[in-house]
Amino acid sequence: MCRCVFLVLMASAVLTQTVVAAEPVGQVKTLDGSAQVLRAGVPAALQAGSDVFAADEILTADKSRLGLILRDDTTLSMGPSSRLVVERLEFEPAADKLSQGLALGAGTFSIQTGQIAKLAPARTDIRTPQMSIGIRGTSFLVKVDGDE
Repeated sequence: MCRCVFLVLMASAVLTQTVVAAEPVGQVKTLDGSAQVLRAGVPAALQAGSDVFAADEILTADKSRLGLILRDDTTLSMGPSSRLVVERLEFEPAADKLSQGLALGAGTFSIQTGQIAKLAPARTDIRTPQMSIGIRGTSFLVKVDGDE
């Protein structure tokens, strides 16, 4: 009995150590209206100050606007009825771990690229349903009509 309890406690300790919470890749800075995030398929309301994680899908409602700042200082504004997936963001310059992937699904976006696009432009991928945008450290506006 004692040995069984010890094994259960040891297994629990190992599992606890291996579960590491993912770090946020950015944060909602401004929100006018309403927006939600789909995280692992589960919807949740967003507000100013909400953390954003890799693989999050962010959706703005009609007549809503959202401002987002990513860890590498990329700033992104989303207009009404917009959809964005933060596919990946890795920003560890000292370890040369630099990668950014954004998928603009629908709506309007204003983007000012950050450090990843300046330090590793080939590892920055911004896509729409119809095209990929080559980034070389810049600002741009995009309107995406949707997945069609």
